[in-house]
Amino acid sequence: MSHMIRRQMARKSLMSFAGCVLLLMLGCGGGGGGTVSTPSPNASCATDSSAPTGFAATATTSTGTKLIWAAPTPPSKCSISSYTVYENGATIGTATTTGYTVTDLTPATTYSFAVAATDAYGTSSQGPALSVTTYPSTAGTPYNGVTLTGQLIWHSYTTYGFSGVQSWMANFNTGGVYEITPSRVAGAMNYSFNQDGTEVVFMGDDANITNSNGTTEWDIWVATVTSTGLTNVTKITPTDNNRNEDPKFSSDGTKIIFKRDLDNIVTINRSDFVVGGPDQTPPQAVMLANSYESSMPYYLNGSNTNFVFTDNASENSTIQYDNQGIVTTLYAPAGLHAYYPIALNSTQFYYAQSDSAAHDQVYLGDISGDTAVSAAFNLFSYEFADPAPINANWLAYTSTQPGSVGVYNIWLGEFGTGQTYDLDKWIPGANQTNSNLGPVFHGTITTN
Repeated sequence: MSHMIRRQMARKSLMSFAGCVLLLMLGCGGGGGGTVSTPSPNASCATDSSAPTGFAATATTSTGTKLIWAAPTPPSKCSISSYTVYENGATIGTATTTGYTVTDLTPATTYSFAVAATDAYGTSSQGPALSVTTYPSTAGTPYNGVTLTGQLIWHSYTTYGFSGVQSWMANFNTGGVYEITPSRVAGAMNYSFNQDGTEVVFMGDDANITNSNGTTEWDIWVATVTSTGLTNVTKITPTDNNRNEDPKFSSDGTKIIFKRDLDNIVTINRSDFVVGGPDQTPPQAVMLANSYESSMPYYLNGSNTNFVFTDNASENSTIQYDNQGIVTTLYAPAGLHAYYPIALNSTQFYYAQSDSAAHDQVYLGDISGDTAVSAAFNLFSYEFADPAPINANWLAYTSTQPGSVGVYNIWLGEFGTGQTYDLDKWIPGANQTNSNLGPVFHGTITTN
């Protein structure tokens, strides 16, 4: 039975279970700052504003970092006009949104950051200080002339019934691997990074909701990579019985596209919800409605209207292209299943292909429908699936090829030459002993 068929069968028999605690990927220091001087208070505001919460750093490099935080809780009684950012006790700038990028830092150096909120009453005290250490100038994890920076996220499970699902992150800046399983979400999987690597979207069973049919609710979730926020963004009511799956950020991070109730492809705007706030129901736009299953939608790079997806009419999965509502069949090989399209650029995408007699293999397709190209590392005695671009030539994927410690391992390979290595070559022990699937990458790769 092919990897794709087993996965489809698994989704029809989901099992709820308790997840593990979501871990912070970046360390935070303790301590707090003093109260800063404030302008004359506005009498209409009953009290001074509170300090921002959820202060964290992400996308740290050898010379910079991005600071993120959430609005004060409880909210300010007056509208917040700006945030003040401090570095080692001194003001370094202000922001009107809940993020600030710090540059010109020194490699391998520890800094203390803090943030305060300003509203019509005045400026709050600084929130708890955050300790951030920049990476050395040679940051990254090398192996055999290939150096990786950034993060790779995937999920693992023990059986195709979604037993024992866990989420993992390999951090190539630190050379470590961490479990990031959300405690509230059963079966969290199929992650996708936003454009700057600060947030992820994924699918999972909401352990806090029971539907009228007795099942828990399969929803779309967004979280910060540093796990300072987790929000269910498709929660409608406790009894609506919706299934929401396969979410992906657009390449600019402004939209999320996903499958809903098997036959609808839907989008939501990232600007219509707040990560870390209460569960929300942002407006949803139906991009495609079919009488049969349409799944795994993925926006082409640079577009918020055109996407590729899997069409499961007549139980034969094919790759389709939706060009502003005009749908074209791109790849429908006779007797085969073509699925899991992942955009590489504005016209090309990877996908997997299999049937009941052969194993999954990775291909490169094009919206022109030209003949697809097989990856040079494909071996037809083993499975190769779940492709995820790293750059124009390299990609991560999952495989049962020799050297795998689990049923499926995460591998990184060069599409055209066939050069390929197990993820464990960069970070020993990263792959788990069960099935490792659905890798996504955000970072850089350099080769000697």
